[in-house]
Amino acid sequence: MSNVSISTFNAWVTIEGQTCPVFALKHINRRSAMCWIPSQEGKKFSVNWSNSFREKPVHAELSIDGVVCSTHYMLDLLDFPDDPSAIGISYATTSDFTRRDFVFSAIQVTDDDAYLYTLDSPPTFGTIQLELWEADIQQIERAPFQHRYGSDVLEGQTIHEMSKKAGSHHVTFGGEYVVPRATVNMVTGIRKGDAPLASFTFNYRPFDILRAGGIIPPSPSQTIVVKSEPVDDRIRDLEAQIALLRAQKAEPSRPSRQKNDFKTHWGHDSRSGKTVQVIDLTDL
Repeated sequence: MSNVSISTFNAWVTIEGQTCPVFALKHINRRSAMCWIPSQEGKKFSVNWSNSFREKPVHAELSIDGVVCSTHYMLDLLDFPDDPSAIGISYATTSDFTRRDFVFSAIQVTDDDAYLYTLDSPPTFGTIQLELWEADIQQIERAPFQHRYGSDVLEGQTIHEMSKKAGSHHVTFGGEYVVPRATVNMVTGIRKGDAPLASFTFNYRPFDILRAGGIIPPSPSQTIVVKSEPVDDRIRDLEAQIALLRAQKAEPSRPSRQKNDFKTHWGHDSRSGKTVQVIDLTDL
């Protein structure tokens, strides 16, 4: 399974163009779902979602490791039939014409005691959350994109080497690059309701950690398969073993030689001319 569905919405993660499988999918309620995905160090990724019907405008909010990285709108199909029904978010904007991509990165560890506080209060990481809200649209203006400044950024994190989360990944913003300034629908609106229409949570960890924790099942080559033998074959094998034991029991055993168990034979005494019994001591 690679995508998560809630009502008419679908969400999935792609890592450098390849759809990422999901594991341990759990629908918490009819509007909320949670799953696990394997992160890949140094790889860029995109969070994608679609709405099959687009009955109403939707406000989307993407948070990664507790930081809001993107907010945008998907407009309704009736008034905006040419707009896309699927959106992918792979970057955060840093100005009107610059971006930084989302990248899975290794968490830096240190033995510096100054970072001991991270044992009790580690930085927030390991979670990608997409919330989709019904929107009340107030104004739409076709205009060149305008970046809203003041957002938080995702930079490298350092934790103490004794932390339970050592060896995990977190998300950082990649290097900044320039793109042409696009003309878009600059939408002004507010989200409606007390809860989102759909909430998708993708928990991420390195593949090996998810497998060790039982989230990802072992591969077939790692699974020990015990073949069940037919009952008749097992009976025949046991009978053959019993017959062999009985044969060994019935075989006469060679008596052990006692201390006085000598070999004897009859010989001729040349001096007396008589036949005498000879005791053979060569085996002693």
